[in-house]
Amino acid sequence: MDDKLLKRYLEYANTEESFAVLFVKKHLAQAKGHWVDIVDCRRYEMSSDNLHFRFVVGRLYKRKIKPQYPSKSAYTIDGKFDERGYYLMTRAITWETAHKDIEQQQSKNVAVSKFKITGVSYDKNRGNKNYFRDDAPPEIKALARDLNDRTDPLWDKAMQYVNKPEFVYEIKQVSMVKRCSYQYLACC
Repeated sequence: MDDKLLKRYLEYANTEESFAVLFVKKHLAQAKGHWVDIVDCRRYEMSSDNLHFRFVVGRLYKRKIKPQYPSKSAYTIDGKFDERGYYLMTRAITWETAHKDIEQQQSKNVAVSKFKITGVSYDKNRGNKNYFRDDAPPEIKALARDLNDRTDPLWDKAMQYVNKPEFVYEIKQVSMVKRCSYQYLACC
């Protein structure tokens, strides 16, 4: 087991770049069979979802080098298979292989595809003028006539029906430029 490689990979796995790679794999069908090289990205900082990006810009490289994984028997001790350890090591080896393959292709000025994916996060209740949700009982909705009078005991129950911001994320645009020479990819 290569502990140094595993340590480097685990540090990378929690970066914005690693989440951007997952984001691209999820939203860009052309990424299948390619290494994803992230050039620039920006997450929605306020979102709890690590896969909510304002934009991701990058390049796709054909996979030319195949990762060489250890045998599962190397992760079996006393007849018990360490599935998590094996999974992490295969991910680390894949990550290292991707970097080597991309570097080799860049040094040879191989033509690649570039992409840009933009997304947007918005409050779907933003234009809603009603203080309470539509599913609130009529006696709760009646409280909206005077929002400053909180003396009614129904207010304790009413708070669960308040129209709160509900953020939705969606992909706005995916653009691809196929087969550009590496040296001409300074900006997308």
